[in-house]
Amino acid sequence: MSNLTTARFFGVLWLMSSFSYMAASSLLGEFFSSPDYLMQLFPNKLTITTAVMLEFVNSVAVVGMAIVIYPIVKKYSEHVAVSYVVFRLIEAIMLLVGAAALLSLVNLSKELIETTASNVDYLHTMASIIRKGRYVDFQLGMIPLSICGFILAVTFFQYRIVPRAFSVLGMVGYFALFLKIMFDFYAVSLGGQWLYLPGALFELSLPFWLFVKGFNLKEMPSNER
Repeated sequence: MSNLTTARFFGVLWLMSSFSYMAASSLLGEFFSSPDYLMQLFPNKLTITTAVMLEFVNSVAVVGMAIVIYPIVKKYSEHVAVSYVVFRLIEAIMLLVGAAALLSLVNLSKELIETTASNVDYLHTMASIIRKGRYVDFQLGMIPLSICGFILAVTFFQYRIVPRAFSVLGMVGYFALFLKIMFDFYAVSLGGQWLYLPGALFELSLPFWLFVKGFNLKEMPSNER
């Protein structure tokens, strides 16, 4: 593939990843914001299944991104290229585990609807455990993303593969994401959802630049000249 074709393919996968996960989160938000969410999941299993499929699309897209950009990044650093593939694969696996947890919640919802009163507390406890586990899976997926994303942004900055303004935004965004996950792990309330904003701006703006300009491959490492 040409540089521009690779960049556009990478950008398409990036947007596919972002929008599929946002769409899944939007579908799920209306249920999990309700106190009686467990009663609602099974009657709305089609919506939940759609959200699971969207999260699957996201996982496929993030792995596809790493594979598509591998030949580009390898020209600058094979270690960074391989690390990016491995870390995004780990991210995808953790998010798929979290997606599978949704199906478990649907089964618990079905049991809750059909069960006797004596079993209600047990089912709610199991649902709470699964929800917490799903969030931990998300956090464990975001850690490798924040690390490999930061390293990729540094590589972009070092060799001007994309305009440095994008690279700086990416470095800030992925560092903020890492801080957000660490704060959540240790129950520190600082920054809140605002820490997601720089990374979101980076991931939603750079693909459109790539559609038009592609990657700048003029500045190569000295040993490649």
